[in-house]
Amino acid sequence: MYAVKAVKTFHGHDGHGWECKLYRDGKSVAVVVEDGWGGEIQFHWNDHDAPRVECRKRNYDDSFITYKATPEQAQLEAHILEQPQRDSPFSDGEKMYINADIFVDDMVTTALYTKDVKKLLRKLSFTKTDGKIYHYKEDTLQTRAMLAKHDPDAVILNDISLSDAITIYRECAER
Repeated sequence: MYAVKAVKTFHGHDGHGWECKLYRDGKSVAVVVEDGWGGEIQFHWNDHDAPRVECRKRNYDDSFITYKATPEQAQLEAHILEQPQRDSPFSDGEKMYINADIFVDDMVTTALYTKDVKKLLRKLSFTKTDGKIYHYKEDTLQTRAMLAKHDPDAVILNDISLSDAITIYRECAER
């Protein structure tokens, strides 16, 4: 099971960048950097001095390539090959395979959304049918009564599970 921790964001040359530690089964295996310079994500493997092993991954045209990699890199690539296709963000109805960059970037995005939602839930937060998230400074019975009267279809994020709140937040953010 892969996870990211210690996610840090910064401004790069061509946009926002981030850095995180990649973990497999609770063990740190790499530092991963999206430097904000428009290139590929950089993996700095903790086992960079280990003897290289054969690694197989899917190429951009869905063919396969084989190369020598660190043992942890080979394990990540094997895990990614097991992932199902997903809907392509570039065209309706088409499917695509993911790569290591997309796999880690998705985990970083989820970690950043989780951080945002936890901060947001310190206040009374809700979403309306317009797909925007709103909040009131105080979560009182009076505030909730007013919200129920004026926006009966509003979904109060504080009243649902964290994972559901993150899903709604992500849908609103990616609109």
